[in-house]
Amino acid sequence: MPHKNYPRAVFLSLTSFAFWTVADSFVKYARTSHIPTGQIMLVSGLSGLGGIFIHALWHRQIRHLQPKKTKGLMAMGVCQILSALSWIAALTTLPLVNAYAISFLTPMAVAFLGALVLKEPLGWRRALPSACGFLGVLIAINPTRLALSGSETWIASLILFGRVFVAATQMILLRNVGHHETRECVAFYPRIFTVLAGICLCSVNGFVRMDPPVFLALCAAGALAGAGWTLLSESYKNATATSVAPVQYVQILLGALLGYALWGDVPDIWLLSGAGVIVASGLYLVRHERRMSRMMVRAE
Repeated sequence: MPHKNYPRAVFLSLTSFAFWTVADSFVKYARTSHIPTGQIMLVSGLSGLGGIFIHALWHRQIRHLQPKKTKGLMAMGVCQILSALSWIAALTTLPLVNAYAISFLTPMAVAFLGALVLKEPLGWRRALPSACGFLGVLIAINPTRLALSGSETWIASLILFGRVFVAATQMILLRNVGHHETRECVAFYPRIFTVLAGICLCSVNGFVRMDPPVFLALCAAGALAGAGWTLLSESYKNATATSVAPVQYVQILLGALLGYALWGDVPDIWLLSGAGVIVASGLYLVRHERRMSRMMVRAE
């Protein structure tokens, strides 16, 4: 059995989620600078692809970029396009921390889709935290206030709810694709679809001139996203996925800090309370999954 280094795993995963939060901030900065969605997808996507390729080249693992089957990767690529489009659209209107509050429903949606599609047992220990997580999102977004905040805000929230199921579908696909594809393939090829979608959108909507800070921000967003994936992949070598999963919730804190520092967004009591319910529900679900994994290992 390989040696597990949990402190190293936590540090690597913490850094990866921090990188992703900063990358999201750069994307939001570019979108609020009136850069078209297609151009954001193209520039950041190319930067991300370059980062993954350089990582594979540096470690002499270019062969890991050769796919064995393309059908699953293509399905993940379609999900990647839908996810990027919805995430960029939502970040145009919503503060980072609000977007994260809704997106953290993804693990709970995975549990439901796993039961529906893969016929995995759901049980009350999965169903209850999932329901509580949904309740937490309702508290965080405060539907009454949302209805009075204007159409752009509630439309962006609805888009994110849809993205949750797109991301959950991508995770279900990942379970199947991950059995026969390397992590490099899983990260690399779906991003090609994002770049191609960006090219198509740019061919329709055209390009706009980007100031150097905006261009550098988008390049950094793609590079940080690729580096975050690399670090998270390395963390999984030092601990199980369920061990490092709770670290993801640091994005709530980092998103709140960056939102306040860059755009003056101040979370209200509803958002903080809902985020607390979401985090508690997610931690309970992770704890249950970790316990079930240990029981399965002992049974073997």
